[in-house]
Amino acid sequence: MKAVLKGLLTSLLLLPTLVFSHGASRLQVEESVIINADVETVWNAVKDFDSIHKWHPAIVATDAQGGNDVGATRTLTLGNDATINEILKHHDTEKMSYQYDIDSMSSVGQVDIEGEMHDIPAVPVSRYKAWITVEAEGDQSKVTWMAKFFRGYTGSHHEPKELNDETAVNAIQGIFRSGLDNLKVEIEK
Repeated sequence: MKAVLKGLLTSLLLLPTLVFSHGASRLQVEESVIINADVETVWNAVKDFDSIHKWHPAIVATDAQGGNDVGATRTLTLGNDATINEILKHHDTEKMSYQYDIDSMSSVGQVDIEGEMHDIPAVPVSRYKAWITVEAEGDQSKVTWMAKFFRGYTGSHHEPKELNDETAVNAIQGIFRSGLDNLKVEIEK
C-alpha cells in the first residue's frame, strides 16, 4: 500500500510539469469557395505550382523550377518584397489536388523575447504544410485550401503577439480567403 501511495504522490507532483512543458500545438486552417464554373476550368486555373501569382492578389511574382513534379520549388514574392520558398510534395492531376510545404521565408522584422531578438517571418508560422483541392459540386466547383502548421515562435518562453497562435491562424485565414475570393472573381468574369 505504501508503494502505491508513493507512486500516486510522485505522479501528482509530476503532473504540473507534464501539463506545462508541452510545446506549441499544431494549428489547422481550412477555407473553401464555390465557383460557378466546371471543375476542369477551375483546376486549370490552380493546378500549376508556378502560377499562383496569376490568381492570388498578395503574390506579385513566382519564380519556380520543376513544373508540377514532386520536388519542384517556387519562391513567392509578396507586395512588401518579402519572399516565401516552397516545395511541392505531391501533385495528383486525376484527384485535382496538390500538397506543398514552406521551406523558408524572409524576415519582415524582429521581436524581443526575454532579451533575445527573434526574426518575424513573412508569414508568422513554422512547419507549414498545405493542400489545394478542386472537386465538383454539381455543375459548380469547390476549391479547398487547407494547412497544418505551428505558430511562428515555438520556443519555451511566452510567445509574443507577433508570433502567437492567434496571429498565425489569422494570417493563414487571410491569405487563403483573399486568394480564394479573388480566384472566384477571376474565373467568373
